[in-house]
Amino acid sequence: MKENLPVSRAAEILMQRDNITLLCHRRPDGDTVGSAFALYYALQMLGKEVRVLCADPLPEMYRYLYPDYTPSRVLEWPVEYVVAVDVATADLLGGLEEKYGTMVDLCIDHHPSNTDYAALTCLWAGAAACAEPAAAIIKAIGLPIAGRIAECLYTGLATDTGGFRFSNTTAATMRLAAEIMESGVDTARLNTCIFESVSKAKMLAEARMMSALQFYENDRIAVMPVTLAIRAETGVTGEELEDVAGIPRKIEGVLLGITIKEHEEECHISLRSKEPVNANQIAAAFDGGGHRFAAGCTIRASVEEAARLLVEEARKHLPKEQA
Repeated sequence: MKENLPVSRAAEILMQRDNITLLCHRRPDGDTVGSAFALYYALQMLGKEVRVLCADPLPEMYRYLYPDYTPSRVLEWPVEYVVAVDVATADLLGGLEEKYGTMVDLCIDHHPSNTDYAALTCLWAGAAACAEPAAAIIKAIGLPIAGRIAECLYTGLATDTGGFRFSNTTAATMRLAAEIMESGVDTARLNTCIFESVSKAKMLAEARMMSALQFYENDRIAVMPVTLAIRAETGVTGEELEDVAGIPRKIEGVLLGITIKEHEEECHISLRSKEPVNANQIAAAFDGGGHRFAAGCTIRASVEEAARLLVEEARKHLPKEQA
């Protein structure tokens, strides 16, 4: 691992650049878009030319963060300085990897599984969300955490901590959230946008997924399939399914929740665990990664085969049951 870039140096470098491209990870969540757009608005305030790119469409549920942003208008901009935001590995750039995978000048991240693929990396491995190092960089630039910047950062914090319920939430996370609230941001409105607005299609899909739950190892492993059939029959969008991975872990006694999202040629896997199971280690067996209690990977197999492989690997990481 190369030397971890201090926040002050990252801020200095960004202030020296005039044309900056910010990259989000594929299948974008609230942290990658929230952190990227916080930096976007901050750098615009400095008079920089800035664009945000993502291989997949930016989620409509976070449209309040970028109501006037049209990515297609900036696709042909010249590339001067490339910053990946919340992107642990180059392959997470998805369809942007071919063009930008070897061109990332700076990666701002919080994943311990970061592969150090960028020329420079500002990694806060202990942070709950990428919004935390992003906020620190914005402060180092000399800008306040307020207005739309604060809304973006709060979205990153809230989504990656499950509304500040997950074990990754730290005192520093709460201090930043408090700072955002003190700036005047209507966090109640944001929480409603993030957590309390659910379509009929999503509710029907969740009912189907939960009815298809399968349990292994004395109910310590729960597997929830999200099949193409469920998506087709309910009309739920992929974007709406981004936050369902936590459902299996909520079940009493479950130490590892496995959500398997079926695609045409592969399955996208989300792992959510409880102590002492390390989800990151299980994902690593399939060339994935993430955090101790939240990780993911991709398996080119059917839903049934993916479940078999994952359960087989997960058994190695479960604690021995007491007689």
